[in-house]
Amino acid sequence: MAFASCCSIPLRQLQLSQSLSCQREKLRLKLAEQVETLPLENECWLQTERELVAAEKALDQLTALS
Repeated sequence: MAFASCCSIPLRQLQLSQSLSCQREKLRLKLAEQVETLPLENECWLQTERELVAAEKALDQLTALS
């Protein structure tokens, strides 16, 4: 039982890393599109930027654990 949970931790980290990388790329593309197409003084893209920064920080922290 301990062996199974020990081996599942790296797999879970890999899954989280892949998921975060995918989310980060989607957010980068969304942010770029929002910045390009939104009129001046429309700042709804800020939420996307916040999400992108959070995803990048989480990915960095996950990478540091490896």
